[in-house]
Amino acid sequence: MFEKEERFLKKIVKDAYFKVIRKHKFEVFEKGEKDVVTSLDLKTEQFIINAIKKHFPNDFIVSEEFNSDAKLNHRCWVIDPIDGTINFSRGVGGWCIQMAFVFDGEVKCAAIFIPSQNHFVFASTKGAWCNGKPIHVNSNVKVENAVVCHSQTKFKNKNFNDVVNNVVKKFYYKIARYRIFGSCGVEFAFVARGKFDGNIYLHDTIWDYVPGMFICKQAGGFCFEGEIENKKIHVVFATKELCELFEKFLNEEKKHKTNV
Repeated sequence: MFEKEERFLKKIVKDAYFKVIRKHKFEVFEKGEKDVVTSLDLKTEQFIINAIKKHFPNDFIVSEEFNSDAKLNHRCWVIDPIDGTINFSRGVGGWCIQMAFVFDGEVKCAAIFIPSQNHFVFASTKGAWCNGKPIHVNSNVKVENAVVCHSQTKFKNKNFNDVVNNVVKKFYYKIARYRIFGSCGVEFAFVARGKFDGNIYLHDTIWDYVPGMFICKQAGGFCFEGEIENKKIHVVFATKELCELFEKFLNEEKKHKTNV
């Protein structure tokens, strides 16, 4: 039903890299507290938006740089032109371009392109693939052998940070290792490919988690959305056991904070 959108998504994500990012130099600017944006974030996002307006003129857009306050709508494209901008700005390969197409609140297809590895990860309602080959999460991993990615927090809310830190600490002692890449898109892609066993994303920016969560789900992952201090967190794991363990620790810490 969404073959046209799937074809467009596959093409535009690659075009954004080969026709824009790879061909231009960039400048780096400060963006809020402890964050940066480059001229190529802006140029790449505008390139994608122009293509959407040409091929799907009536569709809505949620994107990091120009449409960050927009909401998901009937037909909507979610764009993160460069996820992991700090890595990109410093010449580190841990960044990606990611997009998703959403119809009536449900993701129908998504893509994450990691140029440094030449890995194009794509998912539709029919499954998930990397460079055209089917992918699946590491569904046989044991809890004690799991390697899990998680994002850092920048919130000033002490209660939120306390709950997160305690949950992360409890979970750490059950698994093997944590990894932080500085690009949630890259982290989600690694989970979907079975290279890592979970990703704990502690923010609620649509363009960051929507493509990767969908891809992981289509690759067999277990997705969980929780809430701490009215802030949503988005988590995916390779096994139900890991997902339930994290949820257990989260509920314990939230209950403890409520009772203090």
